[in-house]
Amino acid sequence: MNTLDQATAQRIVDRAMPVIGHSVNVMTPEGIIIASGDSRRVGEMHEGARTVARTGTPLVVDEAQAGEYPGVRPGVNLPVVMSGSVVAVVGISGTPDKVTPYADLLRITAELILEQAALIEVTRHRRNQIQNTLQALLDGELVPEDWPQQIGLDLHKPRIAVVLAANKPTLPWPPDMATLSRDLERTEPEALVLLTRQRYLAFFFTERPAAEALNAALGRIPATSRNSVSAATGTVFHSNLKACYESAEATLKAGNQRQPSGGHFSFQDFPLAALWQSLSPGWQQLQLNQAIRPLLAHPRREQYLKTLRTFIEADGDIQRCASQLHLHRNSVRYRLKGIETLTGWSPFRLEDLLFLYMAMENR
Repeated sequence: MNTLDQATAQRIVDRAMPVIGHSVNVMTPEGIIIASGDSRRVGEMHEGARTVARTGTPLVVDEAQAGEYPGVRPGVNLPVVMSGSVVAVVGISGTPDKVTPYADLLRITAELILEQAALIEVTRHRRNQIQNTLQALLDGELVPEDWPQQIGLDLHKPRIAVVLAANKPTLPWPPDMATLSRDLERTEPEALVLLTRQRYLAFFFTERPAAEALNAALGRIPATSRNSVSAATGTVFHSNLKACYESAEATLKAGNQRQPSGGHFSFQDFPLAALWQSLSPGWQQLQLNQAIRPLLAHPRREQYLKTLRTFIEADGDIQRCASQLHLHRNSVRYRLKGIETLTGWSPFRLEDLLFLYMAMENR
Protein backbone atom coordinates (compact mmCIF):
# COMPACT_ATOMS: atom_id res chain seq x y z
CA MET A 1 0.00 0.00 0.00
CA ASN A 2 1.97 3.01 -1.30
CA THR A 3 -0.85 5.56 -1.19
CA LEU A 4 -2.78 7.01 1.73
CA ASP A 5 -6.57 7.10 1.66
CA GLN A 6 -8.62 9.64 3.56
CA ALA A 7 -10.14 7.12 5.98
CA THR A 8 -6.71 5.91 7.11
CA ALA A 9 -5.48 9.49 7.37
CA GLN A 10 -8.41 10.38 9.62
CA ARG A 11 -7.59 7.35 11.81
CA ILE A 12 -4.13 8.79 12.34
CA VAL A 13 -5.63 12.13 13.40
CA ASP A 14 -8.19 10.51 15.69
CA ARG A 15 -5.60 8.28 17.39
CA ALA A 16 -2.93 10.94 17.86
CA MET A 17 -4.83 14.05 18.93
CA PRO A 18 -6.14 12.79 22.30
CA VAL A 19 -2.55 11.94 23.29
CA ILE A 20 -0.79 14.97 21.84
CA GLY A 21 -3.38 17.58 22.73
CA HIS A 22 -2.71 19.66 19.60
CA SER A 23 -4.29 19.74 16.16
CA VAL A 24 -2.84 17.12 13.83
CA ASN A 25 -2.81 17.25 10.03
CA VAL A 26 -2.13 14.55 7.47
CA MET A 27 -1.07 15.57 3.97
CA THR A 28 -0.37 13.79 0.72
CA PRO A 29 3.15 14.10 -0.77
CA GLU A 30 1.58 16.60 -3.16
CA GLY A 31 0.74 18.83 -0.19
CA ILE A 32 -3.04 18.37 0.01
CA ILE A 33 -4.46 18.18 3.53
CA ILE A 34 -6.71 15.09 3.58
CA ALA A 35 -7.34 14.84 7.34
CA SER A 36 -7.08 17.40 10.11
CA GLY A 37 -8.11 18.19 13.65
CA ASP A 38 -9.52 21.35 12.08
CA SER A 39 -11.96 20.05 9.46
CA ARG A 40 -11.97 23.45 7.74
CA ARG A 41 -8.42 22.81 6.54
CA VAL A 42 -9.23 19.58 4.69
CA GLY A 43 -8.64 20.09 0.99
CA GLU A 44 -6.29 23.04 1.42
CA MET A 45 -2.78 23.12 -0.04
CA HIS A 46 0.13 22.82 2.41
CA GLU A 47 3.36 24.02 0.84
CA GLY A 48 5.38 22.88 3.82
CA ALA A 49 4.26 19.29 3.22
CA ARG A 50 5.43 19.46 -0.39
CA THR A 51 8.84 20.61 0.83
CA VAL A 52 9.03 17.77 3.38
CA ALA A 53 8.02 15.19 0.76
CA ARG A 54 10.61 16.51 -1.68
CA THR A 55 13.51 16.66 0.79
CA GLY A 56 12.53 13.74 3.02
CA THR A 57 13.42 15.77 6.13
CA PRO A 58 11.32 17.35 8.91
CA LEU A 59 10.28 20.99 8.66
CA VAL A 60 9.88 23.15 11.78
CA VAL A 61 7.97 26.38 11.20
CA ASP A 62 7.72 29.17 13.72
CA GLU A 63 5.49 32.24 13.63
CA ALA A 64 8.01 34.26 11.62
CA GLN A 65 8.53 31.52 8.99
CA ALA A 66 4.88 30.64 8.51
CA GLY A 67 4.44 33.33 5.86
CA GLU A 68 7.09 31.70 3.66
CA TYR A 69 4.88 28.64 3.12
CA PRO A 70 1.32 29.27 1.88
CA GLY A 71 -1.27 27.33 3.87
CA VAL A 72 1.17 26.57 6.68
CA ARG A 73 0.75 27.37 10.36
CA PRO A 74 3.43 27.24 13.05
CA GLY A 75 4.34 23.71 14.06
CA VAL A 76 6.37 20.72 12.95
CA ASN A 77 5.94 18.52 9.86
CA LEU A 78 7.55 15.13 9.27
CA PRO A 79 7.76 12.63 6.41
CA VAL A 80 6.10 9.23 6.78
CA VAL A 81 8.23 6.69 4.95
CA MET A 82 7.27 3.20 3.78
CA SER A 83 9.47 0.97 1.63
CA GLY A 84 11.90 3.83 1.15
CA SER A 85 9.34 6.28 -0.19
CA VAL A 86 7.53 9.23 1.40
CA VAL A 87 3.86 8.23 1.33
CA ALA A 88 2.51 11.02 3.53
CA VAL A 89 3.44 14.01 5.64
CA VAL A 90 2.14 14.51 9.18
CA GLY A 91 2.13 17.79 11.06
CA ILE A 92 1.32 19.16 14.48
CA SER A 93 0.08 22.73 14.74
CA GLY A 94 1.41 24.82 17.61
CA THR A 95 4.44 26.58 19.00
CA PRO A 96 7.46 24.53 17.86
CA ASP A 97 9.02 24.18 21.31
CA LYS A 98 5.75 22.77 22.65
CA VAL A 99 4.87 20.37 19.82
CA THR A 100 8.31 19.16 18.71
CA PRO A 101 8.59 16.62 21.58
CA TYR A 102 5.53 14.86 20.15
CA ALA A 103 6.82 14.78 16.58
CA ASP A 104 8.39 11.32 16.63
CA LEU A 105 5.40 9.91 18.50
CA LEU A 106 3.10 11.15 15.73
CA ARG A 107 5.38 9.83 12.98
CA ILE A 108 5.62 6.38 14.58
CA THR A 109 1.85 6.28 15.13
CA ALA A 110 1.27 7.16 11.48
CA GLU A 111 3.75 4.53 10.26
CA LEU A 112 2.21 1.82 12.46
CA ILE A 113 -1.30 2.61 11.26
CA LEU A 114 -0.15 2.63 7.64
CA GLU A 115 1.68 -0.67 8.08
CA GLN A 116 -1.45 -2.18 9.60
CA ALA A 117 -3.56 -0.85 6.73
CA ALA A 118 -1.06 -2.27 4.23
CA LEU A 119 -1.16 -5.68 5.92
CA ILE A 120 -4.97 -5.65 5.88
CA GLU A 121 -4.90 -4.79 2.18
CA VAL A 122 -2.44 -7.58 1.39
CA THR A 123 -4.57 -10.05 3.35
CA ARG A 124 -7.73 -8.88 1.61
CA HIS A 125 -6.05 -9.21 -1.78
CA ARG A 126 -4.92 -12.74 -0.94
CA ARG A 127 -8.43 -13.70 0.16
CA ASN A 128 -9.80 -12.38 -3.13
CA GLN A 129 -7.20 -14.39 -5.04
CA ILE A 130 -8.16 -17.53 -3.14
CA GLN A 131 -11.87 -16.91 -3.79
CA ASN A 132 -11.27 -16.32 -7.50
CA THR A 133 -9.06 -19.40 -7.80
CA LEU A 134 -11.57 -21.60 -5.98
CA GLN A 135 -14.45 -20.36 -8.13
CA ALA A 136 -12.43 -20.94 -11.29
CA LEU A 137 -11.68 -24.51 -10.19
CA LEU A 138 -15.34 -25.17 -9.41
CA ASP A 139 -16.28 -23.78 -12.82
CA GLY A 140 -13.92 -26.28 -14.44
CA GLU A 141 -11.55 -23.62 -15.74
CA LEU A 142 -7.89 -24.29 -16.26
CA VAL A 143 -5.86 -22.60 -13.55
CA PRO A 144 -2.12 -21.98 -14.07
CA GLU A 145 -0.10 -24.27 -11.81
CA ASP A 146 1.72 -21.37 -10.17
CA TRP A 147 -1.48 -19.59 -9.06
CA PRO A 148 -2.16 -21.79 -6.01
CA GLN A 149 1.54 -21.75 -5.10
CA GLN A 150 1.66 -17.95 -5.18
CA ILE A 151 -1.15 -17.66 -2.63
CA GLY A 152 -0.02 -20.60 -0.50
CA LEU A 153 -2.86 -22.89 -1.56
CA ASP A 154 -2.06 -26.62 -1.41
CA LEU A 155 -4.49 -28.36 -3.74
CA HIS A 156 -2.92 -31.80 -3.44
CA LYS A 157 -4.14 -32.60 0.06
CA PRO A 158 -7.20 -34.85 0.36
CA ARG A 159 -10.20 -32.73 1.30
CA ILE A 160 -13.88 -33.05 2.10
CA ALA A 161 -16.42 -30.35 1.24
CA VAL A 162 -19.37 -29.14 3.30
CA VAL A 163 -22.09 -27.09 1.60
CA LEU A 164 -24.49 -24.89 3.57
CA ALA A 165 -27.67 -23.27 2.24
CA ALA A 166 -30.26 -21.07 3.90
CA ASN A 167 -33.68 -22.72 4.40
CA LYS A 168 -35.59 -19.54 5.19
CA PRO A 169 -35.76 -16.39 3.05
CA THR A 170 -35.78 -14.27 6.21
CA LEU A 171 -32.43 -15.69 7.39
CA PRO A 172 -29.57 -13.14 7.10
CA TRP A 173 -27.46 -14.88 4.47
CA PRO A 174 -24.63 -15.22 3.80
CA PRO A 175 -22.65 -14.50 6.98
CA ASP A 176 -20.03 -11.77 6.76
CA MET A 177 -17.43 -13.39 4.50
CA ALA A 178 -14.52 -11.18 5.56
CA THR A 179 -15.02 -12.08 9.23
CA LEU A 180 -15.62 -15.72 8.40
CA SER A 181 -12.46 -15.99 6.28
CA ARG A 182 -10.37 -14.15 8.86
CA ASP A 183 -11.50 -16.42 11.70
CA LEU A 184 -10.94 -19.53 9.61
CA GLU A 185 -7.41 -18.42 8.68
CA ARG A 186 -6.59 -17.85 12.33
CA THR A 187 -7.94 -21.12 13.75
CA GLU A 188 -7.68 -23.53 10.81
CA PRO A 189 -5.33 -22.10 8.18
CA GLU A 190 -5.57 -25.10 5.82
CA ALA A 191 -9.36 -24.86 5.55
CA LEU A 192 -10.96 -22.93 2.68
CA VAL A 193 -14.32 -21.21 2.33
CA LEU A 194 -16.17 -19.82 -0.67
CA LEU A 195 -19.53 -18.19 -1.35
CA THR A 196 -20.56 -19.86 -4.60
CA ARG A 197 -22.57 -18.37 -7.45
CA GLN A 198 -25.58 -20.29 -6.11
CA ARG A 199 -25.06 -18.53 -2.76
CA TYR A 200 -24.07 -21.76 -1.09
CA LEU A 201 -21.43 -21.48 1.59
CA ALA A 202 -18.81 -24.09 0.69
CA PHE A 203 -16.12 -25.21 3.13
CA PHE A 204 -13.18 -27.40 2.17
CA PHE A 205 -11.52 -29.15 5.09
CA THR A 206 -8.51 -31.44 5.08
CA GLU A 207 -9.54 -35.09 5.28
CA ARG A 208 -11.60 -36.00 8.34
CA PRO A 209 -14.81 -37.89 9.19
CA ALA A 210 -17.93 -36.41 7.60
CA ALA A 211 -19.59 -35.70 10.97
CA GLU A 212 -16.53 -33.81 12.17
CA ALA A 213 -16.41 -31.75 8.98
CA LEU A 214 -20.13 -30.98 9.27
CA ASN A 215 -19.75 -29.78 12.86
CA ALA A 216 -16.71 -27.69 11.93
CA ALA A 217 -18.68 -25.90 9.20
CA LEU A 218 -21.80 -25.34 11.30
CA GLY A 219 -19.62 -24.02 14.11
CA ARG A 220 -18.58 -21.16 11.84
CA ILE A 221 -22.05 -19.64 11.54
CA PRO A 222 -24.13 -18.01 14.30
CA ALA A 223 -25.74 -20.53 16.64
CA THR A 224 -29.14 -18.91 16.05
CA SER A 225 -28.90 -19.72 12.33
CA ARG A 226 -27.86 -23.37 12.49
CA ASN A 227 -31.38 -24.79 12.64
CA SER A 228 -32.34 -22.69 9.61
CA VAL A 229 -29.56 -24.00 7.42
CA SER A 230 -29.38 -27.16 5.33
CA ALA A 231 -25.91 -28.72 5.25
CA ALA A 232 -24.34 -31.61 3.40
CA THR A 233 -20.96 -33.29 3.32
CA GLY A 234 -19.56 -34.85 0.18
CA THR A 235 -16.86 -37.45 -0.08
CA VAL A 236 -13.08 -37.16 0.15
CA PHE A 237 -11.06 -36.48 -3.01
CA HIS A 238 -7.36 -35.92 -3.63
CA SER A 239 -6.30 -32.93 -5.74
CA ASN A 240 -9.86 -32.29 -6.95
CA LEU A 241 -11.79 -29.52 -5.23
CA LYS A 242 -14.41 -29.58 -7.99
CA ALA A 243 -15.27 -33.20 -7.21
CA CYS A 244 -15.32 -32.42 -3.47
CA TYR A 245 -17.81 -29.63 -4.01
CA GLU A 246 -20.02 -31.40 -6.53
CA SER A 247 -20.39 -34.47 -4.31
CA ALA A 248 -21.51 -32.24 -1.41
CA GLU A 249 -23.83 -30.16 -3.61
CA ALA A 250 -25.44 -33.31 -5.06
CA THR A 251 -25.90 -34.68 -1.53
CA LEU A 252 -27.57 -31.43 -0.47
CA LYS A 253 -30.02 -31.57 -3.37
CA ALA A 254 -30.77 -35.25 -2.79
CA GLY A 255 -31.28 -34.61 0.92
CA ASN A 256 -33.60 -31.66 0.33
CA GLN A 257 -35.71 -33.76 -2.02
CA ARG A 258 -36.09 -36.40 0.65
CA GLN A 259 -36.59 -33.84 3.41
CA PRO A 260 -37.90 -30.55 1.90
CA SER A 261 -37.85 -28.79 5.28
CA GLY A 262 -34.06 -29.13 5.28
CA GLY A 263 -31.59 -30.94 7.45
CA HIS A 264 -28.03 -32.16 7.75
CA PHE A 265 -27.01 -34.80 5.24
CA SER A 266 -24.02 -36.96 4.41
CA PHE A 267 -23.07 -38.54 1.08
CA GLN A 268 -22.95 -41.89 2.87
CA ASP A 269 -26.65 -41.57 3.81
CA PHE A 270 -27.83 -41.98 0.21
CA PRO A 271 -24.90 -42.25 -2.21
CA LEU A 272 -27.00 -43.56 -5.09
CA ALA A 273 -29.39 -40.59 -5.01
CA ALA A 274 -26.48 -38.16 -4.71
CA LEU A 275 -24.67 -39.77 -7.64
CA TRP A 276 -27.85 -39.56 -9.72
CA GLN A 277 -28.20 -35.86 -8.87
CA SER A 278 -24.66 -35.15 -10.02
CA LEU A 279 -25.34 -36.69 -13.45
CA SER A 280 -27.90 -33.95 -14.24
CA PRO A 281 -30.23 -36.42 -15.99
CA GLY A 282 -32.67 -35.27 -18.66
CA TRP A 283 -34.92 -37.83 -20.34
CA GLN A 284 -33.92 -40.32 -17.62
CA GLN A 285 -35.59 -38.16 -14.99
CA LEU A 286 -38.71 -37.87 -17.12
CA GLN A 287 -38.87 -41.66 -17.40
CA LEU A 288 -38.59 -42.05 -13.64
CA ASN A 289 -41.26 -39.43 -13.02
CA GLN A 290 -43.59 -41.07 -15.51
CA ALA A 291 -43.20 -44.48 -13.87
CA ILE A 292 -44.06 -43.26 -10.37
CA ARG A 293 -46.77 -40.76 -11.34
CA PRO A 294 -49.71 -43.18 -10.76
CA LEU A 295 -48.38 -43.90 -7.29
CA LEU A 296 -48.08 -40.22 -6.45
CA ALA A 297 -51.62 -39.58 -7.66
CA HIS A 298 -53.13 -42.34 -5.50
CA PRO A 299 -55.11 -41.31 -2.37
CA ARG A 300 -52.88 -43.58 -0.23
CA ARG A 301 -49.65 -42.29 -1.73
CA GLU A 302 -48.04 -41.47 1.64
CA GLN A 303 -48.82 -44.94 2.93
CA TYR A 304 -47.34 -46.55 -0.16
CA LEU A 305 -44.23 -44.33 -0.14
CA LYS A 306 -43.59 -44.98 3.56
CA THR A 307 -43.94 -48.72 3.04
CA LEU A 308 -41.64 -48.71 0.03
CA ARG A 309 -38.99 -46.63 1.78
CA THR A 310 -39.11 -48.81 4.89
CA PHE A 311 -38.89 -51.96 2.73
CA ILE A 312 -35.75 -50.58 1.08
CA GLU A 313 -34.23 -49.58 4.43
CA ALA A 314 -34.94 -53.12 5.64
CA ASP A 315 -32.89 -54.44 2.72
CA GLY A 316 -35.95 -56.08 1.17
CA ASP A 317 -36.74 -58.12 4.28
CA ILE A 318 -40.55 -58.20 4.63
CA GLN A 319 -40.49 -59.28 8.27
CA ARG A 320 -38.13 -56.43 9.29
CA CYS A 321 -40.21 -53.99 7.32
CA ALA A 322 -43.40 -55.21 8.99
CA SER A 323 -41.84 -54.90 12.44
CA GLN A 324 -40.74 -51.32 11.79
CA LEU A 325 -44.21 -50.39 10.50
CA HIS A 326 -45.98 -52.37 13.25
CA LEU A 327 -47.89 -54.34 10.61
CA HIS A 328 -48.45 -57.99 9.79
CA ARG A 329 -46.13 -59.20 7.04
CA ASN A 330 -49.14 -59.96 4.83
CA SER A 331 -50.20 -56.31 5.08
CA VAL A 332 -46.74 -55.25 3.89
CA ARG A 333 -46.88 -57.75 1.05
CA TYR A 334 -50.35 -56.46 0.08
CA ARG A 335 -49.09 -52.86 -0.08
CA LEU A 336 -46.03 -53.81 -2.13
CA LYS A 337 -48.24 -55.67 -4.58
CA GLY A 338 -50.37 -52.55 -4.79
CA ILE A 339 -47.27 -50.53 -5.74
CA GLU A 340 -46.52 -53.08 -8.46
CA THR A 341 -50.05 -52.81 -9.78
CA LEU A 342 -49.90 -49.01 -9.92
CA THR A 343 -46.42 -48.62 -11.41
CA GLY A 344 -45.77 -51.82 -13.30
CA TRP A 345 -42.51 -52.22 -11.37
CA SER A 346 -42.21 -55.00 -8.79
CA PRO A 347 -40.57 -54.29 -5.40
CA PHE A 348 -39.81 -58.02 -5.24
CA ARG A 349 -37.35 -57.86 -8.15
CA LEU A 350 -33.98 -56.23 -7.38
CA GLU A 351 -33.74 -54.33 -10.66
CA ASP A 352 -37.30 -53.04 -10.38
CA LEU A 353 -36.74 -52.12 -6.73
CA LEU A 354 -33.70 -50.10 -7.72
CA PHE A 355 -35.77 -48.33 -10.35
CA LEU A 356 -38.48 -47.51 -7.81
CA TYR A 357 -35.87 -46.26 -5.35
CA MET A 358 -34.40 -43.90 -7.95
CA ALA A 359 -37.85 -42.66 -8.92
CA MET A 360 -38.82 -42.06 -5.28
CA GLU A 361 -35.57 -40.31 -4.35
CA ASN A 362 -35.56 -37.98 -7.36
CA ARG A 363 -39.21 -37.06 -7.71
